[in-house]
Amino acid sequence: MSVSTAESRAGTTPWRILGAALALAALALGGLFWREVVGAWRVWLASPTYNHGFLVLPVALYLIWDRRAELDVPPRADLRVLALLPLLSLAWLGAAVLGVLELQQLVVITIVQAMLLAAFGWPLYRRMLGPLLYLYLLVPSGEVLVPTLQDFTARFAVWLLQLAHVPVFSDGIIISIPEGDFIVAEACAGLRFLIASIAFGAFFALLVYRSWWKRAAFMATSLIVPVFANGVRAFGIIYLAHLTSDVTAVEADHIVYGWGFFTLILLLLIVIGMRFADRGRPASRTAAAPAFALRAPLVAVAAAVALAAIGPAYLSFLDNAQPLDLSRAAPPPVAAPWTLRADDNDSWNPVIVAPDRAFRDGFESAGHDVERYVALYAAYGRHNTLVRSQNRIADEDVWARSTRGSTRIDLHGRPVTVSVAELHSGAKTRLAWYFYVVDGVVTANPAEAKLVQARAIVEGRDSVSAFVAIATPIDNGAAAARQVLASFVDAMGPLPAYLDRVRAEVHRAAARS
Repeated sequence: MSVSTAESRAGTTPWRILGAALALAALALGGLFWREVVGAWRVWLASPTYNHGFLVLPVALYLIWDRRAELDVPPRADLRVLALLPLLSLAWLGAAVLGVLELQQLVVITIVQAMLLAAFGWPLYRRMLGPLLYLYLLVPSGEVLVPTLQDFTARFAVWLLQLAHVPVFSDGIIISIPEGDFIVAEACAGLRFLIASIAFGAFFALLVYRSWWKRAAFMATSLIVPVFANGVRAFGIIYLAHLTSDVTAVEADHIVYGWGFFTLILLLLIVIGMRFADRGRPASRTAAAPAFALRAPLVAVAAAVALAAIGPAYLSFLDNAQPLDLSRAAPPPVAAPWTLRADDNDSWNPVIVAPDRAFRDGFESAGHDVERYVALYAAYGRHNTLVRSQNRIADEDVWARSTRGSTRIDLHGRPVTVSVAELHSGAKTRLAWYFYVVDGVVTANPAEAKLVQARAIVEGRDSVSAFVAIATPIDNGAAAARQVLASFVDAMGPLPAYLDRVRAEVHRAAARS
């Protein structure tokens, strides 16, 4: 056996052992955080927006292989990085208690990054930085941007229609022209193309460019162009309907038109991007892989997995708490002059994820009608679905939201903020108010509701929280509808006190049994 062959084997053996250790660590982390892995997998399968998730890991590995000529630095484990792992594990615990799966997944990827940095050390990790950061695209994120993208697309399309001298009226995401009405639905917000553009843009920038400023410029372009392009697409669809006076045909084919337009935009980005490509590539590596001491990297990998398990271990303890049984809880009482309607078949109904108890009823007073929806939640450990991105103030197959916002109201002497939405279904309109009641706090802010609820869970206190929504017809104007809703909210009484009574009654029932 030649000396060079022996040196090559001596250099590759530690790499293989470290690679096997990292693979085992990845499996261990997958077991600790299996809900995050399964959650991402299900979204990749179910949503065309995130189908690219199946390609992220192969693409990242290819990009690392493409840089193999630069990976001639041996791992120099940095055990100081391990100090980040308990903090990241506790951050994951907070995200898990909050029930924000997207945040949990982002923290898990960050845990992986910290483990790799601790095992490799900064000199080697830096040479793989781009491909390793590409792994964040494994997380199906961005749904929170949909309402903002809807509003921007609608406003931008209206502005372009006005420039084209098309008579147009807009009410939030509803756009009306003489030929018909158009709604910028969630599927038309442009998130799918934005996510695809980001995934492709990152791959293109890492593959074609070597300077950081070119990569940053192309990534910025990949973020900005699809947002404005979607506004142009919406304008084009509406303008085509205006020119042809055939709204039905345009609506039937608008998905095909949209993807054809987006494909053209993507090709244009590629053509422009290639004009600034860095042509030079590093020479292929011919030297043997450098040998290194295995002990420190293996210790870093094992310690990273052990420290990452702190959060899941404590959450397992919280998950074993005895849940409150809300199956017999009564709805919040409503004082006179409001009376419960015997027949309530109104089509308005919020779409809320997995409440422990829900009430849907209707009331009337002096010729005014109010529909009410109340969802109760008993939170403990990971059982916490009060705030979910899937929650909707109305079934979007029946009702369209034209505007949304917030307003300050007086709730039994306390000024609070509630969310406001104007809803339309054919000729019917509704003004809806909705808010959360959590641990004595009334808020319209989902993030605040999450944080207040998480604090109670982590402190080991059982609590009952609620999502409350009320709606009334806008027959005599928005101002009159607001007065009706304000009167009804006042008649419901202090809602934090109601939740305290529910909790006390549940405890008494449990003690009797």
